[in-house]
Amino acid sequence: MMRSDSEKVPYWRLSSFYFFYFALLGCISPYWALYLDGRGFSAVEIGELMALFGLVRVLAPNVWGALGDYTGRRMALLRLGCGICFVIFANIFWVDGFISMALLMVGYGFFWAAVLPQFEVVTLNYLKERTDDYSRIRIWGSIGFVVAVLILGLLFDFISLLNLPVFMLVLLLAILISSLAVKGEKKVVYEEAGEGFMALLMRPAVIAFLLAAFLMQLSHGAYYTFFSLFLQGHGYSSSWIGFLWALGVLAEVLVFLVIHRMFRWVSYKIVLLVSLLLAVVRWYVTAHFADVLWLLILAQLTHAATFGAMHSVSMHYIHKYFKGRHQGQGQALFSSLAYGAGGALGAYMSGQIWMKDFGVTMFEWAAVSALIGVLIVAVFTPAEKAGGVAD
Repeated sequence: MMRSDSEKVPYWRLSSFYFFYFALLGCISPYWALYLDGRGFSAVEIGELMALFGLVRVLAPNVWGALGDYTGRRMALLRLGCGICFVIFANIFWVDGFISMALLMVGYGFFWAAVLPQFEVVTLNYLKERTDDYSRIRIWGSIGFVVAVLILGLLFDFISLLNLPVFMLVLLLAILISSLAVKGEKKVVYEEAGEGFMALLMRPAVIAFLLAAFLMQLSHGAYYTFFSLFLQGHGYSSSWIGFLWALGVLAEVLVFLVIHRMFRWVSYKIVLLVSLLLAVVRWYVTAHFADVLWLLILAQLTHAATFGAMHSVSMHYIHKYFKGRHQGQGQALFSSLAYGAGGALGAYMSGQIWMKDFGVTMFEWAAVSALIGVLIVAVFTPAEKAGGVAD
């Protein structure tokens, strides 16, 4: 069915935002722990700093989500968050010591949490009921991540990794500029939802989904915080580290290209289960076969499922369970519980376990976390036919 001009999705404007946002994440995920290591922080301190960065994302998305729902001015809040992030992070060149770095990361994280959840709601509102098309826009975030990781991996073989904040500031500015290209909404007034927000949360299916998302991100805490240091300890160069990170996200890109078609034939519950099962395999292989390059490559390719498919199916469940004035709160709760609490606890636990055997036990615990998620989804998530139709 054709859309009128007023209903057309601003594909490239939405996609450019995702491109720059995840390009910045391509600076943080592979290289931030290495940067902190280069600044003299210990593994325990790095784990604690990343945990603090995650913890602030537990509270902040819910604050910003509630503000977005109340004001309806999501793009204005998003731009405010981008601007303040830039100002706070610009102080990175003057911070010294654990406390000052912790304060900078907490301040940056609080306003950074205003950005993606608000933009996800804006994107889903443009798409309306066509949530399976989300992956076609979100794919540009993965492409941005890959571009940043590969370019920086090559550069850091020749220049100091301590130059990382310069690239991050440039990308923060690009994110702010790209947000200006997306039309700001007038205040959105929603019809009253049939149930209150807490009543929605008490549904067993909602609890099961949120717990599964939490456990998946808990398992990724070790990966996002210490995978680069883990690889460095196994003798991999910066360019190889960048390549292995990029490989995982390239696999994610391929999933985003086809998953909207897959959902026509495979139920969302099955995709959720397979994603968690592959996470179990991925972390076990990473723990015990990091020196076997071809196995490590295969493990990285499962990022297509453990992040790409998982994220796409999560957007479906959020849009299904949280409607109307609960959209922003639902998106924020998902972000704070999964990427905030799950990522923070995973980072903290990883830092405490790291020194035991330099990462092996850390990834074994990640596999256990994903396995618990498998059991929860298998038992408590309602079955659906392909296309999201309940049996």
